[in-house]
Amino acid sequence: MSSEETENQDDPGLEEMDPIEDAWLLQEPDQVEKIARERLATDADDSASQAWLGLALCITNRLPAGQAALKKAFELIRAKLAVQTDEEEKHMLTWELHGIANRLVDTLAENPTLGVASAQFVVDGLKFEHAPSLRMLSEDVATREGDPVKAAGFLKRALAVDATDPESHYLAARLMARLGKKPQVLSHLQKALDNAAGTIAVRTLARFEPDFDGFRKDPEFSALIDLFPAEAVLRPIYVALDAGDFARVVELCGANFDKAPHKLDVLYPWRESLELLLDEPGPEYDRVNQELERVQAVIDEHEGKDEESPVYQRFCGDA
Repeated sequence: MSSEETENQDDPGLEEMDPIEDAWLLQEPDQVEKIARERLATDADDSASQAWLGLALCITNRLPAGQAALKKAFELIRAKLAVQTDEEEKHMLTWELHGIANRLVDTLAENPTLGVASAQFVVDGLKFEHAPSLRMLSEDVATREGDPVKAAGFLKRALAVDATDPESHYLAARLMARLGKKPQVLSHLQKALDNAAGTIAVRTLARFEPDFDGFRKDPEFSALIDLFPAEAVLRPIYVALDAGDFARVVELCGANFDKAPHKLDVLYPWRESLELLLDEPGPEYDRVNQELERVQAVIDEHEGKDEESPVYQRFCGDA
């Protein structure tokens, strides 16, 4: 027995991954199909195996059979939901439906045509209100048909499923911008920012989104998507970092480090600029590398105290 197997036996908290899920992650749809069929031969009403079979068939271009298996999986899960009284179990079954839809849409999304078709199938074929699918349909309608009102209808449904979905709010802000509705633009952008938590870099995307071009001179819009800190000590550092003037960032960080109330607000852009300067050939390599080591040591000290930098996170699009 290997040391890893021994360790897993000693720790009951470590569970081996289901082989069918492992095969899916390894992008082996033929193996997924094989395992699913073997399990269904034993239990034809195994909803999980029906779902895996459907997914494997869909991504190997056998859509009619794949969609039939997925419909069967949804029917079986919904039948369990209909008689389930335990709220936690109902929640788990509902998320099982979401998990199946997520796998299908996420896998086929790389192909725009198949992605939209899969989203349409989830919404219409499976009759399932699934936020990612509804978002995809909204984008398709807005782009292909040029109909922001119809597209907004899909997003309204997506937000009814998940009112905190930042991507749906961001897309809604874009659509409202096309319709010239400033209050809704600002409201949806604010909600996207409030709920993003690192999932979508709202401010960074909004800076370059053509749909917002008509709002560039609006002070409220500009303040909302401003990446840079308002503090006089910090703002020039982040403006220079955004402009790619890394030598200037290093200079400003050195001059203003003692003035910054939160040291990581300066240390993080300082480190990033030094790392990027090291990528540029030149006689200053050794000096820059020594400075980087010194800055990293100070960062380690402050991180050891559980300090954070919301300013840098905001600039990077994570907050």
